[in-house]
Amino acid sequence: TGFGPNRELKRAIYRATGKPRSKSQTRTKSRSTSPTEELNSNRVLIDSYLREISSKSKLSVSLDGTGICAFSYRRTTFVIEVPITPGAGFMVYSSFDSQYGESNTNNNKLGDKMEAWNTWLTNIGRHSRVSYVMAGRKTVFTLKGSEGDMTTCDVFQKTLEYFVTMSLKLHNFLHPMETKVVDNVCLTRVPVAVA
Repeated sequence: TGFGPNRELKRAIYRATGKPRSKSQTRTKSRSTSPTEELNSNRVLIDSYLREISSKSKLSVSLDGTGICAFSYRRTTFVIEVPITPGAGFMVYSSFDSQYGESNTNNNKLGDKMEAWNTWLTNIGRHSRVSYVMAGRKTVFTLKGSEGDMTTCDVFQKTLEYFVTMSLKLHNFLHPMETKVVDNVCLTRVPVAVA
């Protein structure tokens, strides 16, 4: 003890500075990249789709390091999130000021819309589902994207376009005096044809 190197102090310094203690520790870290890559596979896939969509449009969208990005369409902001967990799919959010508050009548109408949209998504072969939540004076509309709806870029793009359309319709429901155009939602210059 006494005058020898203090291992615990060295470990604490290396942890704080992020410098590896030895080459053996560096090798251990490099071996663990395959599970990390596996965890990020959905992010890599969705990011490649977003870049492909961007290359065919005026959008410039790609995921950041946390698996999140945002874009605006017809003056509405959409946020895409891809969790790191394998099999978790993806999420898309939009939110609107809610002038109606949390009345039971309004919630019943919104609930009916969600149920109708989810039935429609099922009928056209989509596995994703929509829902909403009241967050203060905001209505947050969410698409929980299924892995089945990210099999190809065209399927993913069409699923996004369906959600954008539903979001615009939801906005018009919540703000009947400030309606937005709902027709012909297309994220790229040339529409994709997907059944």
